[in-house]
Amino acid sequence: MTDAAGSGGKQLWVVRHARAADRPTAGSADRDRPLTERGRADAAGLGARIAAEPPDLAVPTGVGLVRPETVLCSAAERTRTTAEEIAAALVGTVPVDAFRSLYDAEVATVLAYLREIDEHVGSALLVGHNPTVAELAYDLQAPGAPGRRQIEEEGFPPCSLAVLALAVDAWEDVAEGCGTLLGLLRPPW
Repeated sequence: MTDAAGSGGKQLWVVRHARAADRPTAGSADRDRPLTERGRADAAGLGARIAAEPPDLAVPTGVGLVRPETVLCSAAERTRTTAEEIAAALVGTVPVDAFRSLYDAEVATVLAYLREIDEHVGSALLVGHNPTVAELAYDLQAPGAPGRRQIEEEGFPPCSLAVLALAVDAWEDVAEGCGTLLGLLRPPW
């Protein structure tokens, strides 16, 4: 696994936020729900796993796995904290950009954000909410792809990670069906 972008497409690491409190505290909104202790531990564990050599990924010969170079997330407390815990474990400074409009976003909105990633970034991490992140990981694969079936069968519980190889040279070209699932991992980390 490398820390720099290589050639041959882009990679997207899709994470559902870690376990959060069931309800917001009195006087706060759903977006303000914090991670539970387990959620924080899972997010930190996932960051450590990404920083190390992650096993169980079906990386084709000749394709190097690239650690995330940038992070996009919803501005909700639980997604932002998950993203920050993961980014803290990665080598070097990995920017985390949180957007209010990614909370309750549809897949089309997430795709629009992905298409705005700087062209020099080879790998990005997206932390979001279900059902959107599971739908995104599903929709980025071609109809009939084995990874689609895997997502349907295994689900996408809190702090799950889907790693996708995208057959595009520029983020602006990301579209449904352009990806191949390299791995679907779930806690415990």
